[in-house]
Amino acid sequence: MTGKASASSLDRQQILTALGRHWNPTAALMMAATERQVESHAHGSEVFGEDGSCSLDFAGSYGVFLVGHQNDAVREAVLHELERAPAIPPGATHPAMAELFSLLLEILPPGLDRFTLGCSGAEVSEAALRAAYLARPGRHRIVIVAGGYHGKTLGALTVLGQEEHRRDFLPGGSDLVVVPPGDAASVRRAVSSRDVAAVFVEPVLGGAYLRVPPADFLPEVSRACAETDTLLVADEIQTGFGRTGRMFAVEHFGVVPDIILLSKALTGGFVPVAVAAMTHEVASAARRSPQWHPGVLEGTTPSALSMAAATATIREVRRLGLPERAERVGAALRDGLRAAVRKHPRHLVDAPGIGMMTGLRTRNPAVENLISMQMSARGIHLGHSLNEQMDQPVLRFYPPLTVRSEQIQRVLQALDESLQWLDRRPAWLMRRITWLLRRQYQLPPPLVLKLMHSNLKVNW
Repeated sequence: MTGKASASSLDRQQILTALGRHWNPTAALMMAATERQVESHAHGSEVFGEDGSCSLDFAGSYGVFLVGHQNDAVREAVLHELERAPAIPPGATHPAMAELFSLLLEILPPGLDRFTLGCSGAEVSEAALRAAYLARPGRHRIVIVAGGYHGKTLGALTVLGQEEHRRDFLPGGSDLVVVPPGDAASVRRAVSSRDVAAVFVEPVLGGAYLRVPPADFLPEVSRACAETDTLLVADEIQTGFGRTGRMFAVEHFGVVPDIILLSKALTGGFVPVAVAAMTHEVASAARRSPQWHPGVLEGTTPSALSMAAATATIREVRRLGLPERAERVGAALRDGLRAAVRKHPRHLVDAPGIGMMTGLRTRNPAVENLISMQMSARGIHLGHSLNEQMDQPVLRFYPPLTVRSEQIQRVLQALDESLQWLDRRPAWLMRRITWLLRRQYQLPPPLVLKLMHSNLKVNW
């Protein structure tokens, strides 16, 4: 595909049939039911469908498209590297890697100067877990926050704060301590035994929960870790590079972790890449372990394309002042969402968030789904929680930090129209839809499409 040509010669039914037969039948069914357009191309905050429609992306793949879709500077850097040496052979190095390290040293909190590279957030979560076990020998317990997310590969599941996803694969969980969000006292009690290797925490709890912790939570956790020689791992995969109004969310709280995890925005929306940055002390302690060998902390070596995308992304974040912009422009978005909560308390609980990491906590899954569908019909894509079992899921608003003020106003206007539409629906309908949503995967697929008034067929 070149320019704005069609993404495929197949029609919508053929595309969804292929997805349903060979990839994910549930995802294909949901796409068919919601009548979401097949995407053709994107730029900035706009995503275009094959039918020529234009939508605003306020989901951002949960933080990936922080500098916008098809950012010109990042694209040019990737294309330049593609012409030179797109792949780095095993055991080799590349100037782009050294360049990335140099930029990371300039922006990271002081002391985080040892890097492990990977191709996904889950991969560097596992690297951090290995580092913690090596650097704190004899300690096998890990503290995590309920609702936290650090990836779904088998190793990353070890520190997943969502028990429903973890239990079938790691039923024991004897070395895992789960604490409530924002509860520093529980963390302090857990690490006081001095058999905890590390505490894994998202500085702002993401996912369907989206909670900004109390101001004293991270500082208190950091002190408890320091007093017990426990490692503090900050997962900034969603929050990093300006999303919360600071380059890294830990800066809001004056905390420097022992390990920080980065991905999503670092890719520039082009090529997967992830980094675990740790202190010299952690890396040195890991090397003293009898189990140490040179590759034990390494992940998959990213390509030179990844390095180029990452360095160009960091430069764009700094050049455009995106952390400051997230705080300044994001205030209008947050204020608009809070106004919607005050105007529609029947459907909305609150509007949690910080910077341009925000959303609407809805009264039930039906409200979240109906708002999402109404907004989609008005050309706005939002970040669905993907969690119909929660009583009050958060519908996320994660636009690119390059989003324009008038685009935010367009979204707020569409939200008001969607909520007015919702006001006209009876309360019993919300209860019935919630009941259906929690059982949607057990319903016959043709029935789902019929209920959603879709003309597509389930032939997978």
